[in-house]
Amino acid sequence: MTQPLRLVVLTAGLSTPSSTRMLADQLADAAVRRAEAAGRCVTTTVVELRELAREITDALLTRFPGERLARVLEDLRAADAVIAVTPVFNVGPSGLFKMFVDVADREIWEGKPLLLGATAGTARHSLAVDYALRPMFSYLKAEVVPTAVFAASADFGAADAPEADAQPLAARARRAAGELLTLLGAAGSAAAGAARTEEDQAGETTPVDPIATGEFADFVPMGTLLGR
Repeated sequence: MTQPLRLVVLTAGLSTPSSTRMLADQLADAAVRRAEAAGRCVTTTVVELRELAREITDALLTRFPGERLARVLEDLRAADAVIAVTPVFNVGPSGLFKMFVDVADREIWEGKPLLLGATAGTARHSLAVDYALRPMFSYLKAEVVPTAVFAASADFGAADAPEADAQPLAARARRAAGELLTLLGAAGSAAAGAARTEEDQAGETTPVDPIATGEFADFVPMGTLLGR
């Protein structure tokens, strides 16, 4: 039986309710739907960083994570993919989000499929994703999907679910989720190929993962383009 995909969703919203959490939930839902449509099961772990603020601060000062933070870091290390969403302040991620990234070991992010999201009051902050977030995670060698999803306050103004589904935000979320699932298929293709080689020698075959043959089958990960 195929193991379920492990998805960790990091949300750095500072209030309750939070537009950052709303966007994180929308992206996670889009990813789960994509995976289920491809015949894969997903287990989702949502992490509210505001609930770990004290432990993150202590770990930044002492380099020793507390019990709850240590569990989150292990979940992150074991995850097949990550969705990370932060509010934007002063053309950059929230301090809480950056502190969490600083606390996590660098190797946690290496090769990890990552979907980025950000929220702010107006669309004027949308370029912060490409100027601040994407370079940071590229430096950490994460496999960041091409489509990052930014949402301003006006993007959450739809009156009902059918109206919300027709909004550009929903379309961007679906596209980004598709790219994330394509990265997951690519990440598993090397191991799957090795397994098929061994089974072929024994006269058996293994069906191709359906995620690897989808709408974004021609997508090339950024790490491959950079020659990493």
